Amino acid sequence: MISSRPVVAFALLVCPWLVACGDGSSTGSDPCADKPGIAGLHDIAIESGGRQRRFLLSVPQSALTGAPTALVLGFHGVASTPEAFLAVTDFDAKAAEGGFVVAAGAGVDRSWNAGVCCDPAMSLGIDDVAFARDMVARIEDELCIDHDRIFATGFSNGGAMTFRLACQATDLFTATSPVAGGVASSCEPRRDASILIVQNVDDPVVPFVLGELAFGQFTALNACEPPRVTTTPAANAVCEAAPRCAGDTTTELCAVSGISHQWPGGATDPSGPFRATDAIWEFFAAP
Repeated sequence: MISSRPVVAFALLVCPWLVACGDGSSTGSDPCADKPGIAGLHDIAIESGGRQRRFLLSVPQSALTGAPTALVLGFHGVASTPEAFLAVTDFDAKAAEGGFVVAAGAGVDRSWNAGVCCDPAMSLGIDDVAFARDMVARIEDELCIDHDRIFATGFSNGGAMTFRLACQATDLFTATSPVAGGVASSCEPRRDASILIVQNVDDPVVPFVLGELAFGQFTALNACEPPRVTTTPAANAVCEAAPRCAGDTTTELCAVSGISHQWPGGATDPSGPFRATDAIWEFFAAP
């Protein structure tokens, strides 16, 4: 668990707002001049959809270079937490290595309304797409974020939520990567966007066929042309990519064998050869 790490209050993320920071306007032509940021793990509360919501924001020192940085949003599985998401995926350590920022959201009663599941968020009609947008907007208030490098990933119910963002928020997210999730039947992206689907072949909770169906759906949505490229990035993974898609995007499916309903290569699969966190960041960071 990461709860033992220091958590910096949101009010201290940059400075006393509108007191030491002036009116928030950029100094000269530098868009990052008034957004230096503070490294650390920040527990942030915001209002979204009339509810108090929260997320964890991990800001490594390596991301505070004075230039716009990439942002990855992470969505936990049902009955889980943002703390557990970071602990299992180790995405905050990957952020430190890659020099980007990661935010892990907290679902309502530990669930996300992904359109196809899960309760109670779905039955309550929670607008989690709006919450994702609100998270990004709040982060951009305080940190210098590269608008062309905002990404989303998630596991299980969070993977299904990531699919929903791939269908409804491509104006905001450049690329997405759902892990062990499911896709809504209705999908109308606003623009072409890259997607890496990670699906476990032996998953007893979310059948592998859903990943195959999603791959077919998104190759059609992204107007991908032949050929397909097959790679074996690890002993237990085979990936099929359609690299020639509209808008210079890529659509990819990685089939991971030998584990059940888990984050491949994460804390619950420490000996797994395929490291989903590494593969996802490599996919996001590709030019």
